[in-house]
Amino acid sequence: MSRTELADGVVEGTVTVDGVEVRYFDSVADRSAAGESSRIPIVLVHGTGGSTRAHYGYLFPLLAGRQRVVAVDFAQPVPLQGSLTLEQLERQVVAVLDAVLPGRPVTLVGYSLGAVVAAAVAARRPESVRNLVLVAGWMKTDAHQELRNKVWQRLRTERSQALGDYMAFCAFSGPYLVAAQAFGGSAPALTAFRPSAFTDAQMELNRTIDISDLVPSITATTLVIGCTHDQMVPKWHSKALFASIPDARYTEIPSGHAVVIERPAQLVQVIDQFVDAPSRHAGGDIIATSRP
Repeated sequence: MSRTELADGVVEGTVTVDGVEVRYFDSVADRSAAGESSRIPIVLVHGTGGSTRAHYGYLFPLLAGRQRVVAVDFAQPVPLQGSLTLEQLERQVVAVLDAVLPGRPVTLVGYSLGAVVAAAVAARRPESVRNLVLVAGWMKTDAHQELRNKVWQRLRTERSQALGDYMAFCAFSGPYLVAAQAFGGSAPALTAFRPSAFTDAQMELNRTIDISDLVPSITATTLVIGCTHDQMVPKWHSKALFASIPDARYTEIPSGHAVVIERPAQLVQVIDQFVDAPSRHAGGDIIATSRP
């Protein structure tokens, strides 16, 4: 393990899964053992083309102030010409759980594709996942998502300069983009993001997602978080997850898909309130959140 700049005291390590090194980040490793927090650890799983720093750079240090936090960085497990499977990403998360938190229940938090992976892990490993938070996730890819994916792939294949602007348009809400411009900043285009072959593999996987047979078997106490202005994974997908998981409650954040960037403080607050008392709201409840 080595120290990392993600936050003070965070260590970085790797586990080997399917022949590749999967990186993880761990806040103070002995915090729970020392009795500094009665909360079970949180494990963060990022979304398509992301990483711990890219998707949880704001959330990780804030959540780590209240309990131990571990985050997983997905790694490319197949040759570049191979097909990525959901099961391969599941194995990466499970390997980190087994290596870092063996035998310990966790609160598993997944964002976007990470929410799909987290839901699948929770269904297959109920003994490991006591609480589950699904942010902007989905159960089965639909025609709306396939069309957006198709346009993305066309721009990517053509090496279009418009790809960054298209990603920003899809990722952020209209109010956020308008406000950014009104305050004198440039609209937050994702032009600095450079898709890789692994990003391509994840985008291809996104076209084939179907965990509808797994979701009803989830036993974890679950919070489903939809994003009101989400164009990548419209909130009807979150509502479908909410309706399919036996012990789930639902809330919305007024954000686009990139809620981890657009409204990280509110997302931290919602997650923190849930992990403080997961059963404060009964399964089936719709939890009101403050609106701007």
